[in-house]
Amino acid sequence: MKIYKLMVLASFYFLSLSLHAFSLDEYAGVVSHVGLKSSIERLTFASTELGEQREFYVALPPNYATDTNYNYPVLYVLDADQNMEHTVASARLLSQWRGIPDLIVVGVPSTMRIKDYTPTRVESYSEKSGGGQAFMAFIADELVPYIDANYRAHPYRLLFGHSLSGLIVANELAKPRSLFDAYIIAAPSLWWDEFKLLNSAEDDFAVASRKPAVVYFGIGEHDGYGMKQELASYFATISEAENSHVKAAHQVYEGENHMSAPLQIMYDGLLHTFSDLPLQSADWANVSTESFIDYELRFREKYGESATQTAETYVRLANFLSDKGDDEAAVAVLKANVRLNPEFPPYYGLLAKAFLANGDTWCAKWSYQQAYDIARTSTTGAGNAERYLEQLQALHADVKSAESMVPSLTPCM
Repeated sequence: MKIYKLMVLASFYFLSLSLHAFSLDEYAGVVSHVGLKSSIERLTFASTELGEQREFYVALPPNYATDTNYNYPVLYVLDADQNMEHTVASARLLSQWRGIPDLIVVGVPSTMRIKDYTPTRVESYSEKSGGGQAFMAFIADELVPYIDANYRAHPYRLLFGHSLSGLIVANELAKPRSLFDAYIIAAPSLWWDEFKLLNSAEDDFAVASRKPAVVYFGIGEHDGYGMKQELASYFATISEAENSHVKAAHQVYEGENHMSAPLQIMYDGLLHTFSDLPLQSADWANVSTESFIDYELRFREKYGESATQTAETYVRLANFLSDKGDDEAAVAVLKANVRLNPEFPPYYGLLAKAFLANGDTWCAKWSYQQAYDIARTSTTGAGNAERYLEQLQALHADVKSAESMVPSLTPCM
């Protein structure tokens, strides 16, 4: 399971959640534990396409070894020596607190950028240029199959590039069919080959049958010739094509320059890519038990099993549903939350209250028992074991282990 121990700030978070069904005052002051830093593995690959040994890096989600039935979208990061570490950090942060799926991050450094990242040869610029097609063949025909075969990779793939590597990523985006579903492109070198990619954009994005794609363009305010205005023009051409298969966004970052902007671009690009996943509060009024389950299943199919809401969203949604009298749906939402956060006793306490509101005393006892069992052995001080014990006694329940009370989770979960 992907384990979140939600940071609770009594003065902000829980004041917004203390509705009549669930009193959250006892949960204030719980501190999140971020866990160990991600490790980045360095590997080599004998590329037939490039005729040389190529290095690449792999960073797995923190719970990859324990969530053995999970598959994860894969983010391929070009110019990896510069961009790998901040990408892994952003992916972890956003997964934990903003609700994007966990990602496998694959970094691909370049041995010669002018060769690897230019899609056409411009001899007057460099005799080494124009190797971009071979480089992308290495990615598509060798590296992606290797990752798919050796890791639990979900078919949803993202590609990131910056500057010259942004050029080759933009060139990949222009293709009507690609292995990739989403693109994050920072300050692409659209000036290359007399603006060839920019000049063909109108035709490239007029193709109605192209594969659906999500793309995020970003650039620093202080970027120079061949970059900022050209990117604005490129984005305008994509927008004017009104191709329903392309979901594009563009942002100029105030105060940033060519080398400082990619960190923010990556962060915002990941949010843009997965912006359809968070269940927006404007849609909560239409949530029922069935629609919630369908929603969860649909996005897990699209992005993998780690595509879930944040714990904060689950709790706020459950409170909303309880307030409008749909206690059955509130139970469904809080069940999803404890599956996501199985080591956090307060969430079992909330689920117990939802069970009671829905008339299910037996499962309420089971949920309070779970909260008590975890809280009394907790080394972090999460939850209030004595309060859960009082709740069990108020329900005339014998105190025992949750496992012996409910040998199988099926009756309640």
